[in-house]
Amino acid sequence: MSRQKELVKNTALLAVGKISTQCISFFLLPLYTSMLETSEYGTFDLMITYGTLLLPLVNWQFDQGIFRFTLDCRGNREKQSMLFSTMFAASCIQCAVCILLLLTVKAIWKFNNLFFLTGYVVVHVFTALLLQFVRGLGNNKLYAASSFLSATSAIVLNVMMLAVFQTGLPGLFLATLLAQVVTIIYLCRKVRPWNYFSFSNIDKEVFRTVREYSIPLIPNNLAWWVVNVSDRTIISYVLGITFNGIYTVANKFSNVFIQFYNIFNLSWTETVSLHFEDSDRDLFFSDTITTLYKLFSCVCFMIVSCIPFAFPILVHDKYADAYAQIILLMYAMLMRVFVGLYSCVYIAMKDSKKVAETSIISAVVNLLINFVLISRIGLYAASVSTLISFGSMAVLRYIDVNRKVQMKIKRNVLLSSAIVAVLLMITYYRNNPLLNSMILLIVVFYSVIMNYGFLKSGYRLCLKILRK
Repeated sequence: MSRQKELVKNTALLAVGKISTQCISFFLLPLYTSMLETSEYGTFDLMITYGTLLLPLVNWQFDQGIFRFTLDCRGNREKQSMLFSTMFAASCIQCAVCILLLLTVKAIWKFNNLFFLTGYVVVHVFTALLLQFVRGLGNNKLYAASSFLSATSAIVLNVMMLAVFQTGLPGLFLATLLAQVVTIIYLCRKVRPWNYFSFSNIDKEVFRTVREYSIPLIPNNLAWWVVNVSDRTIISYVLGITFNGIYTVANKFSNVFIQFYNIFNLSWTETVSLHFEDSDRDLFFSDTITTLYKLFSCVCFMIVSCIPFAFPILVHDKYADAYAQIILLMYAMLMRVFVGLYSCVYIAMKDSKKVAETSIISAVVNLLINFVLISRIGLYAASVSTLISFGSMAVLRYIDVNRKVQMKIKRNVLLSSAIVAVLLMITYYRNNPLLNSMILLIVVFYSVIMNYGFLKSGYRLCLKILRK
C-alpha cells in the first residue's frame, strides 16, 4: 500500500466515528444553551479545564509514550507485554497518589466539585492509556469504534440528564464520567488487557525509557493548556463566570474545526513516524503538507463564511456576545493546524524536549497578552491572545523543523489564504446579508480551485468503492 493510500485509509477509519459524533454534539448546542444558565455552563467548562490541567501531571504523559514505543514493537508480543505491564502498573500508582492528594485538599480546603474532578482525571488516565495502546498496535478500527462509543455515550447521557431527568449541572457531571466508564469496559472486552499484563514483565528499564520520552511532554502539555484554556480561568476570575459561559459557546465552532483536524493528525503522526527514514522523505512531506494546508484552510474559511447564517439558529440570544469572538478563535485554530502538521516531525525523532520548548514560549506569550489586555478590551483579550500565541508557535516550529527536514508550504498558497482571511474578517464584522452571501460564494469558488486535484481524486475513489 502506498504512503498516501495508507494515510487516507487510516484517516477514513478514524474519521467515521469522530466526525459523526462531533456533528451530533455541535447540533445539540441549542439544548445545552437553553437548559443551562451561562454560569452553569461556565462552571462545567471550568472543571473540564482543571481536569485537562491535572491529567498530564498525574499520568506523566505515559499514554503518549506507550503509543510511540508500541509503534516500534509491532509484531513482538513479549515487548508489547513488557511495555503495557510497566505503564499500567505505573498508572495505577499515579492514580492512587492523585486520589490521596485530592482527598487531602478536600479535607483542608473547600473546593466545589472536587469529587467530579478526581473522577474525571482517574477515568481519563486509563481511557487514554488503553486508547493509545490500541492505536500503537495499529488497530485503528477499534480506536475509531471506541472513540465513537465514548462520544455517543456522552451525548446520549447528556441528553437524558438535561432534557429527560432535568438534573442540570450535577447530571452533566455524572454523564461525563459514565461515558468514560462505558468506554473503558468496551476496550477491556475487546483488547483483553489482562492478556498483556504480567507482574514479571514490569521492567525498570522500560519505565526509564518511556519516562525520558514522556516527561518533557508534561511542560509541553501544560503549555498547551495555557494556550488553549487558561483564558477561561482568567475570564472567570476577572470578568466573571457568566463571561466564561459565553466564551465557551464561542469556542464550540472552532472546536468542531480542530476536532476534524485532530482526527487526521492521529494518522498523520503515525505516517510521519513510520516513513521518516524514507529516501524521498522531504519531497513526500512537502507535497503532502501543502495539500493538507490547502484543505484545512479552506475548511476553516467555509465554516467562518457560514457562521453569520448559522449562529442565530444554533445559539440562544443570551449568548449573542459570542459571535464577535468566533472568527478570531477559528483563525487561531488554523494556526494550531499549522503547528500540528509540523509537530509530527518531533514525535518521529522522539525529540520531546524541542516540543516543550516551543510550546512554553507560546504559553508565555498567551499569558502576557491576557494579563495586559483583559482589563482593557475584555473578552477580546482571550481570543486575541490565543490567535497570537498559536501564530508565534507556528512560526517557531516552521523555522526549527525546516532546519532538519525540508517541509515547506508553497508561498502562493500561504499568500492567497491570507488574502481570503482578511476579506472574510471584514465582511464578518460588517455582518451585512448581501456581503455575507457574496463572500460565501467567493470562498466556495476558492476552495474548489485550491483543492481541485484532491476533490477529483476523492471523487474517483468514491466511484471505485461504489462499483465494488
